[in-house]
Amino acid sequence: MAVARTATVDLGYLRELVLHLASREISSTHRLTLLGWTWPLARQLAQLAVLVFIFSAVFDLGISNYPVFVFSGLLAYTWFSAGLIEAASSLLSQRHFVFQPRFPTAVVPVVAVTVPFVDVLLALPVLLVMLVATGDLGWSALLLPPLLVIQLLLMCGLAWLCAAGTVYLRDVPNVVLVGLTLLFYVTPVFYSLERVPEKYRWVLELNPLATLIEGYRAVLIGEAAPGALKLLLLCAASAAIAALGLLVFRRLQPSFVDEL
Repeated sequence: MAVARTATVDLGYLRELVLHLASREISSTHRLTLLGWTWPLARQLAQLAVLVFIFSAVFDLGISNYPVFVFSGLLAYTWFSAGLIEAASSLLSQRHFVFQPRFPTAVVPVVAVTVPFVDVLLALPVLLVMLVATGDLGWSALLLPPLLVIQLLLMCGLAWLCAAGTVYLRDVPNVVLVGLTLLFYVTPVFYSLERVPEKYRWVLELNPLATLIEGYRAVLIGEAAPGALKLLLLCAASAAIAALGLLVFRRLQPSFVDEL
């Protein structure tokens, strides 16, 4: 009982610490700006407008309710991209936390992926209004939170790996940036996976973010859901990456102070 109580206190402390640091980071980022917290939403809406114009007016992909289709994928990818970019250099920019002996350094990359999640929370009401306007909002939207948790788990694992790797190799943030740039085009953000030729589709299906976006669209706009096997593999892969990331981070952590 005492061990369980201690674990609960520790988890509660870590959760509060992540929320506190994330809140402080958001406040400092948007301080003295006119739009404040709405800047990320403005960027996403601007990107949405460009994608909708190009792929519905210039090159019509023939996808119904295309603005909602794109926005649902854009939210997932933008969170994933922004979180990993920040996480990759999080230990360098927040090295003062690493130098504190009793500070749980593993929360620093978690904060990096939590901050852009606030952007998702700000954009969700806009998406819900779009769904109501088009008549697509249904009870299946209640299944969205589990998918968000799976993505958070996946991102935390990758964030721990990238952050720890950057301490020893400062090229990692650039590699992450290039990788995410390429990933955007092999992730079905602005196109449907069903329209990809069969001989190439299996390559895109190896991307866990593609399965996540399929899941988002299934619960939000009634698109075809990924199969049960794909979802189980996604959950298993996300959990495995999270466990591996935390293990590697903790193994390398004792040398962080010397390297930084």
